[in-house]
Amino acid sequence: MLIARKVLLSAALVLGSALAASAADLGGTSLKDAPVMEAMPAASAGWYARVDGGYNWFMSPSVSFGDPEMFTRGTKETGAWSVGGGIGRYFGSRFRGDITVDHLFDSKTETDSYCNCVGNFLGTTKFDVSSTVVLANLYYDFNRSGRFNPYIGGGIGYAHNETSSGSFSDGTTFGGKSTNNFAAAAMAGVTWRLRGGQTTYVGGMKDEPVAISSSNALYLDFGYRFLYLGEAKTSDFFMVPADEIVSPSSKNLMTNEIRIGLRYDLN
Repeated sequence: MLIARKVLLSAALVLGSALAASAADLGGTSLKDAPVMEAMPAASAGWYARVDGGYNWFMSPSVSFGDPEMFTRGTKETGAWSVGGGIGRYFGSRFRGDITVDHLFDSKTETDSYCNCVGNFLGTTKFDVSSTVVLANLYYDFNRSGRFNPYIGGGIGYAHNETSSGSFSDGTTFGGKSTNNFAAAAMAGVTWRLRGGQTTYVGGMKDEPVAISSSNALYLDFGYRFLYLGEAKTSDFFMVPADEIVSPSSKNLMTNEIRIGLRYDLN
């Protein structure tokens, strides 16, 4: 029995010495003194919602009257404000996609009309165009986990274009019309993470780091978008100088848009 007690006592002393040495090598760190690692950005996941506003500069469209003898010159299209929103989802660490709906308020179209049939200037035609655009978009993020994240993207969908009542320089008026067209977009911009979206690593059992995620990140989005909106038509009317029924329409509506918005991660 005495020998057994001596063996057990010796083993306990050896084990205690080994534990003390290990603690010394670790600088005396205990579970309570477990290191807290610096917060690192975490890649977003799940769903997000967005709201946007912008201003559009239209490229000069080609206005047609539906008559090969008639043509226009000096067509002008004023700019227009836009508002919109959407819902989207992240796909992996680089790609995300969303469905957006935007409304472009009235822009004014003005063009000088000519006709080979009489060989002279007919007058000036004016009408307004507004659009509601629905797009399915896909983006590529270059630095998802960073505070500043440049991105590029593209989208396809449809545009519902409406024209208001218009007028001709001789006082003739005509009604508006609505049309649905194929629409497309190309985007580029940068997002700035305002808050959230970080993962903090804290000490846990056996000094293993445990990740605690703070999701629901909020981003400020500033970008450029090119939009193709198709065609906007008006109602038929009788143009006295041309002595025929015509239907003015803007073809190949395209715009350069500067946008600013907020994106919020839902989970």
